[in-house]
Amino acid sequence: MENLQDEIREIRGQLRRAMNGVTSTSMREKGIVYKLNFGVSYPDIKEIARTHEPNAELASALWKEDIREFKILATLLCPADTFPREEAKRWVEEIPYLEIAEHCARNLFAHLPYKEDLTLGLIYNRAPFARTVTFLVWANMFKRGETLTGPYLAVFLVESFRTVGWEGYGADVDERLSALQAMKIYGRQSESNASRILDGIKTCMEYAEDSAYLQEIYNDLKFEFEYYS
Repeated sequence: MENLQDEIREIRGQLRRAMNGVTSTSMREKGIVYKLNFGVSYPDIKEIARTHEPNAELASALWKEDIREFKILATLLCPADTFPREEAKRWVEEIPYLEIAEHCARNLFAHLPYKEDLTLGLIYNRAPFARTVTFLVWANMFKRGETLTGPYLAVFLVESFRTVGWEGYGADVDERLSALQAMKIYGRQSESNASRILDGIKTCMEYAEDSAYLQEIYNDLKFEFEYYS
């Protein structure tokens, strides 16, 4: 491509050729509203991304647009090794919907060289999707066999138990589900990890006014760990 705008025009053309009006209409009816939504499936978006070289300037330009597929492509085309911390924080604060949070966490943030420090800050950030992104980054790290140590592990455990085990903590549904996902994958890594998670939920149950909800969580986690052991 001759320049950035030419490449963006090429991407628009690729998206138009892959667009799905039924999907975009369905998303809009569910309250997921963008200035433009082509309704392109994630596998097709990944195929489009493979035809373009990772480029920080391109990713930044795509992210700025209120276009669903542009934002997803930005997470796929942004070079993780040179992505500035301040820009990563800004992206988190600009995430519009859970789908974009999931792509940011899986495609980009979980690969950042400073991902542990980033999550340590985001878990206390009150932006709508900051905590959800944090748990999703941890889940993706655990899925790839990575570990947390020292203060990072302590924060993961404390915030997971608060989010899942304390109904009065104020976590929304997305936070709770992402935290539970991270706990499950962490617990699958080893028997000691599984015991750490289950013991933590047991402790939460001791202080809960109604432990029925936590008993369900405990049973779900226990089944998960036994299945994958």
